[in-house]
Amino acid sequence: MIIAIGAVSTIHNARQNVQAEIASTAVLAVHMLDAEILLYSYGADWGRPSDGAKRSNFNLNKLQNVRHLKIEFLNVFGDLIDSNHYAQHETIAPDWFVQIMDSVTKQMQPTQRQVFKAGHMIGELVVTPDPLNEIDEVWEETKTMLILLVFFIITANVLIYLAVNQALKPIDRIIEALSEIELGKFSLRLPQFSLPELTNISNKFNVMADTLQKSVEMNRRLHQQIINVQENERKNLARELHDEIGQHLTAINLDAAAIKTAPNLKVAQESGSAISGVVRQMIDIVRNILQRLRPADLDELGLKLALAELVNTWKLRNPTTQCQLNVRGEFVDLDDSLLIAIYRIVQECLTNVARHSNAEHVDITLIQEIDEISFTVKDDGVGFDLSQTGNSFGLLGMKERCEGLNGSFHITSGINHGACIEIRLPS
Repeated sequence: MIIAIGAVSTIHNARQNVQAEIASTAVLAVHMLDAEILLYSYGADWGRPSDGAKRSNFNLNKLQNVRHLKIEFLNVFGDLIDSNHYAQHETIAPDWFVQIMDSVTKQMQPTQRQVFKAGHMIGELVVTPDPLNEIDEVWEETKTMLILLVFFIITANVLIYLAVNQALKPIDRIIEALSEIELGKFSLRLPQFSLPELTNISNKFNVMADTLQKSVEMNRRLHQQIINVQENERKNLARELHDEIGQHLTAINLDAAAIKTAPNLKVAQESGSAISGVVRQMIDIVRNILQRLRPADLDELGLKLALAELVNTWKLRNPTTQCQLNVRGEFVDLDDSLLIAIYRIVQECLTNVARHSNAEHVDITLIQEIDEISFTVKDDGVGFDLSQTGNSFGLLGMKERCEGLNGSFHITSGINHGACIEIRLPS
């Protein structure tokens, strides 16, 4: 585009220069010829000689070096008597350039001057614009300028290419680093580059890699914690089955044997009563075990009543803390995993309040909207420093549950400012 604009501008200026040059030369030549005509009008006899030879006292043949104009003297019969052009000028400019320049001179009309002698017209001088010499000069200037323009643009593009290529060399390093990240090498970091834009990319990459590394490490710790929790739960179940259920089954077996060998009905009734009491204790033990594995109230009563039962049981164990539950919505026809997640998160929050917060008031708000479920758990306890929660697997577990359901988990807290957990889950 620059070359095209430069070429059009150069040719336009060249046309104006050719027109101005020819016009000025024509005016000067005409003035001089007017003076010569006046002089020759009072001079010797000339025109058509008796010997028939073509000659002219204007001596136009000596004006061959006059550029830009073709000067001709014609007699009254229209015959050419004298001219400053006897040979055809061979132009060096290309035809298309000559045609462009010729369109200028075509607008300039020839100038004619009649020559009189003793009151009789003996001929006519005709001055016609002849731009070929000027066109050749302008072509040389234009060609030189266009060559320089093309050379400049090519050189500038080469230099820009080399500069950009040198500046963007670190991109190979960035691609290599991304490939390393793809392979799981999250410890890789990019250096600071000289180009500010690439430095911003480097900083963002390092932040991303650091976040990924922390996330992977956190997931590993969380996975290990889940395994530990599973093993501890299995160990507790095994111990309870062995210590509690096993002892009660042993007692039932002994009482059953006593019934078989009872000497009278009274002894058999006492053993039967003992069996009944042991069975009731076993039922309570089994219910507690099942409650830990899967809250039965959730299946039997629904989420609203199950949460109310959970809060009431918690209040009995923590009489010094007031807990308010506010549920808005029916919470029916929801996915089972969503119900479990809400129940377990509220359960974990209450556990954390009882263990760590020393709060006097706890507010739980659960709201079902058209396409979203939001709930908030807020207490007025001692709070904690959010920067020191990296090893809190309870909070990590709640966050993982929310993210696993495409929800959001947000927590705010401060020393002596209580804590507030806000959760939104798509329904």
